[in-house]
Amino acid sequence: MDMKKINILIVAILCVFGFSACEDTIDPILNDADSYKTFKLNQPVYANMTYELTNANADMNMEALTCVQPNYGFTAAVTYTTQVSFANTFAAGTFQELPTTVNGEEVHINTLEMDKAIIGLYGGALPNPVVEKEVYIRLKAFISDATPSPLNDTLIVKPVYSNSIKLKIKPYVLPLFAYTDVTPRPWYIVGLDGLWKNEVAGLGSSLIPFGVVDGKKYNLNGDGEFTYTGYFKSANSFKLIRDVGAWAEQWGNAGGEGINNPRRKMTGDNDPSNFKVPADGFYTVTINSIENTATFVPVSITPATYTTVGLIGAFAGNDWSSDVVSLTANASVNNHIWYTTYTFDGEHQCKLRANGSWDVNWGTAGGSDGNKLYSAVGIGVPGGKNFVQSAGTYIIILNDITGSYYFIRK
Repeated sequence: MDMKKINILIVAILCVFGFSACEDTIDPILNDADSYKTFKLNQPVYANMTYELTNANADMNMEALTCVQPNYGFTAAVTYTTQVSFANTFAAGTFQELPTTVNGEEVHINTLEMDKAIIGLYGGALPNPVVEKEVYIRLKAFISDATPSPLNDTLIVKPVYSNSIKLKIKPYVLPLFAYTDVTPRPWYIVGLDGLWKNEVAGLGSSLIPFGVVDGKKYNLNGDGEFTYTGYFKSANSFKLIRDVGAWAEQWGNAGGEGINNPRRKMTGDNDPSNFKVPADGFYTVTINSIENTATFVPVSITPATYTTVGLIGAFAGNDWSSDVVSLTANASVNNHIWYTTYTFDGEHQCKLRANGSWDVNWGTAGGSDGNKLYSAVGIGVPGGKNFVQSAGTYIIILNDITGSYYFIRK
């Protein structure tokens, strides 16, 4: 039979074919450990065709898998998780696990989840052009309530894995959005101050977020392009980390300290070496967390320097007459990062300005004051419109070279 591409909408008719379901219960028998080392995953009807995933059908299920429940030797409520890989070995680090788990008769595979998994297997970016790919799929089954006690979540019965099936799937490139339309997940520089304070309390001093970039650069996960321009000293080592307080995902240099061979460490990988620039100076560092790239480019600039940067507005007994609070300088020499923590007692508009004067001030790129699309993160525009913040405590960070700013709610 000639291979045909099928639109995933066709899969919606699967239920009318009367598939046998993953059995919910079994007859109690003596518990033989060898009897539940594996279980059967059935071959789907369309396994010989190509599943062509599309963004239009991201919320739909591309397939409904059926199986025969593992024979644990007793009646059990089983939870199923779907694992996908490009290799049939499913070795550690070679597969992706879909986030949705199922307790029931059919194990549905969501289109968007499968697409993200395939992108992850490719290392974060699909090939150009996008082609169909053979993908191996298996189920992991476990008894969700098989724990010794409410205080011990170690499973008494170990997870069981089905046989694998092979499907041909053509993924799609996730659509990109402006940073105002999603919640960006920036990367952070840590270590430049020598303290390596990778925690919330280190934001602004030890932990500096990368700035966003104008244009459609970000997917729905908040991944995309981020950039940082600042002064680096050749004596200082540093790394780039993804999540505040964690080291599981980081960028470092492969093969010793430097910036010549950036490598991203994923969960479970060995740590790369630290970054270290070859000479003092200004550099622009760009990370693309979709394409998994990091670049370091020296830049010849002489940015303006400021004695102070302050937060100003009509609050805390002030009516735009003077700075309400002064931000702290990140460094004593060649400083261009400013930060502070401030608590707003209600919704207020504000701006950031230099040297206690309106000659240099930063606002949003919005068309009017108080545009909440620019309240949390953005690129400050000289003389731009007012920021707006609701009541709460915020860590405020500004890069006075690029205008990149963050109001991070604690």
